[in-house]
Amino acid sequence: MNRRSFLRAAVGSLSLAVGAGIPAVGRAGSAKSLDAASKKVLERLKGPMASITIPYNKDFSIDHGSLRGWVDWMCENKVPIILLTYGDSELYNLTERELEAVTRTVAEQNRGRALFLGGTPHGWSRQLVDFVNRVEDSGVDAISVHHYGKNEDEIHRALAQVSEGTRLPLLAYEHGFSRDLVRRIAKIPRLVGMKCHAELYNYYDFIRDTKDDDFAVVSAGQMKHFLFGYLIGSPAYLCALTPFAPQVGVRFYEAMKKGSIEEARQMIFDYEEPLLEVTIPLEYPQCYKSALYLRGIYKTQLVRPPKKSNTPDDLSPLRQFLQERGLLKKS
Repeated sequence: MNRRSFLRAAVGSLSLAVGAGIPAVGRAGSAKSLDAASKKVLERLKGPMASITIPYNKDFSIDHGSLRGWVDWMCENKVPIILLTYGDSELYNLTERELEAVTRTVAEQNRGRALFLGGTPHGWSRQLVDFVNRVEDSGVDAISVHHYGKNEDEIHRALAQVSEGTRLPLLAYEHGFSRDLVRRIAKIPRLVGMKCHAELYNYYDFIRDTKDDDFAVVSAGQMKHFLFGYLIGSPAYLCALTPFAPQVGVRFYEAMKKGSIEEARQMIFDYEEPLLEVTIPLEYPQCYKSALYLRGIYKTQLVRPPKKSNTPDDLSPLRQFLQERGLLKKS
């Protein structure tokens, strides 16, 4: 069964479930207590998340002016969450000083309008603690922790050590976690959730396993996952379209909230599936940076070497996708 057949077969049962009134997934039995800042993050961690792709000048220095303009655009279009994440934001290519500067630029321009989730460099526990504490005064709301860890005990230990040494709310960056590890980390104080990269069934299991732990399992990037995950308690999703077409991500979430499953499903067919076909040859995150370039938000579409930047000649399929869906003009 292909993706379209699966979604078509499932949408009828989903509509019935929404119509019957699925109860909200509760957190009443949580074994951990959250401080006020963590509770506030959890309350706001709902809806489409726009990942920050780093704009560069022609010399590969960071273009903070374009970054500020993008933050304003997201906020003007009522995007509820913006975030720095390891892949889209090319954190592996930023120095700690650059990452701190980006965090401060985004927080200063955002001014609390969207929930801002920052990110750490990929490092050892003390390095991560020092970084989180250094940017605490920036205005960032929470931080995703990108840690070393060759086994699950080390991963749990790293997250617990960062929690013990810092005061900001934290999120985990899931990559191949077991259900047991997710249940364990959900108990860590101020760890309010995780960005989940698992495919459908593990994603659903993680949601169910942590439903009473004040712990948000957010989808790492596809509407088709959130179409089902939302119904069992996933509050937010990383949307590939939102950073360059914010109205699409917001409209999809509004359709889910009001139970318009058919509308939401059609948006997957109209926007997400054709975008994924374009993304593969243009590569990731280059495709989404190129979309921001075509829309006039970014001055260049550069990524730092050794990754290969797209050239103007590469962009015909992406330009056609944007034109056919009325997305070339800034809205």
